[in-house]
Amino acid sequence: MKDRQRAWVAWSALLFFETLCQVSLKLAGRSTGAFDFSAGAFLRALETPWLWVAIGCYVGAFLVWLTILRRTTLSAAFATSAIVFVAVMFASWLVFREHIGLVQALGATIIVVGILLLGADEEASDASGASTGRHGSG
Repeated sequence: MKDRQRAWVAWSALLFFETLCQVSLKLAGRSTGAFDFSAGAFLRALETPWLWVAIGCYVGAFLVWLTILRRTTLSAAFATSAIVFVAVMFASWLVFREHIGLVQALGATIIVVGILLLGADEEASDASGASTGRHGSG
């Protein structure tokens, strides 16, 4: 049970870092104005606290991702990471009041169902003993 709890903590941390990163990047973009690849635009971006939050989130997500990949297959982890798309959509709705229409809700539902199906396949593979190194050394 302890491994399952660690997995939930790692996935929750990844979801947090990735979602906050995207929200922070949008906030940084809003505060810097138009970006024209000039030295002044780069300096304005570097002066924005939200850019530094985003960079910190990238580092945090990278470290958590390494932890996740040590304990699961790349194909399962990468597919499961699609849940970030759903979290960012809801965060955009909460923070920026962006509209979530029927098509977006349907897409989010398809992503979640797909992840659940992939997880069920992974559990069936583990139960049958056909796992291919899911729990690596470490």
